[in-house]
Amino acid sequence: MSETTDVTEHAIFVSEFERRVNELIAWAVATSPKHISPLFTHDFETVRKNICKIASGGSDAPHRELEPAEGGPQYINDNPAPWP
Repeated sequence: MSETTDVTEHAIFVSEFERRVNELIAWAVATSPKHISPLFTHDFETVRKNICKIASGGSDAPHRELEPAEGGPQYINDNPAPWP
């Protein structure tokens, strides 16, 4: 698979992801119980920005190691070496 195809697929994914997040926010605002404390679109702005940042690959979270099924090692020796 070419890098251009990967970039295009990722852009399509991010676009669809943002659309669905926006639909979910609109649904939450439209169906929230109005008598308690009504929700507004701006209530979700920080959440929307953060989740879309993660989807686009801009997360500040540390990268995780691959699981064995993903090609990672079966065993990682994390015991310290003995003193000489």
